Amino acid sequence: MVQLWKLVLLCGLLAGTSASLPDIRGNDVLRKLKSGLERGLDTFDSTIEIIFQNLKTELESRCSDEVVEQQETENFLEQLISRIFQVVSRLTGVRIRNVQVPDITFKATSENSANVSIPITADVTVSLPFLGEIVDLDLNVDLQTTVSIETDTEDPQVVVGECTNNPESISLTVLHSRFGLLNDVVDIGVNLARRVVSSVVEGELCPRFRELLESLDAECVEKLIGESQDTTQQEPEGSR
Repeated sequence: MVQLWKLVLLCGLLAGTSASLPDIRGNDVLRKLKSGLERGLDTFDSTIEIIFQNLKTELESRCSDEVVEQQETENFLEQLISRIFQVVSRLTGVRIRNVQVPDITFKATSENSANVSIPITADVTVSLPFLGEIVDLDLNVDLQTTVSIETDTEDPQVVVGECTNNPESISLTVLHSRFGLLNDVVDIGVNLARRVVSSVVEGELCPRFRELLESLDAECVEKLIGESQDTTQQEPEGSR
């Protein structure tokens, strides 16, 4: 149950200066986040860069012709994105946890190109000054780009497309609100979470995604595209 003083404060804010809540809190959060992104989130947590390098090595190993013993490997992609969101939570107070990232997926569009995606799900909790935690959200975001091999030159080149960052790619579903039917408060929480996630996608996740793909040589990308073609051909007609 919401404490009486919080309810009185909330009603006063909504009735008198409702714009101050999203403006003061949201702008302050985004300023801190922007500053952190400009510095580089790995300056707050050095393990981000270590995990990123491990992820590069793991992805390159998929292109190796060496026969290795099948074993369960660490999900460096999930570890990387989890650590990034942990830093974001410390900077903003918007807690993003229970991050799940199945894998990076390639879907061939031709012999030399593919759509590449990283689906991400997580739990989000938004807090506001004086009011505490106001809403719990379910986050779904799908990072998408394209990769192709340019064969017009003597040495084939890997070309990575733009990583999409638009509101439609970020889905936030309200799981629980501590203020019942006060939709204005819920909307403030949802909008703040959306702006935070959008900033992280644009300022950290998409650049990392691009750097990861650009680190691969043309032969490796060609193999990953070929494997995705084989997978598509093996899928039942109705599942495509």
